[in-house]
Amino acid sequence: LSSHATLITTSRGTTPRLTGVTSGTVVVLPSSEVQYSSMRGRFLNGAFTVCNVVAADGPPETEAARICAAIAAEPYDQPLTIVAFGRSAVHLPSIALAQRAAHRRIHEYLLIDPHTPAVTDGWPDAHVSVFSDGDQTQARLRGWAIAPLSALSDWIPTPD
Repeated sequence: LSSHATLITTSRGTTPRLTGVTSGTVVVLPSSEVQYSSMRGRFLNGAFTVCNVVAADGPPETEAARICAAIAAEPYDQPLTIVAFGRSAVHLPSIALAQRAAHRRIHEYLLIDPHTPAVTDGWPDAHVSVFSDGDQTQARLRGWAIAPLSALSDWIPTPD
């Protein structure tokens, strides 16, 4: 998997439509899955100020720790909205634990066509929204907000 995590802070009063994020930092987790590159690009080229964070290289089993270290190393506005594409969603419980230990507030988890992560005692600790055209029975049973991938364009603020 890629070893890059990208932090982006909203720079305008544009309001995403699911839960009303108007401030804070949107953290886009890395994904080496080619099918998500254009969607990630829309986040990175949208109405955001972009700051790239590079995590140290290492084996896949330490990727969550490396992403957490990269997030911790950068300044940002709280609360965080964490965006995970495909397989990167499996890291969310670890990332949530690290943010809680650092006393950072999470506003929302945004999962895009996710490999559904395990629910733990400490995760999810904030609202979860899922964008997917696939079977999301687990997400539905957990009571998470579910929308088709086509609705993602309504969530991502665009430049004026």
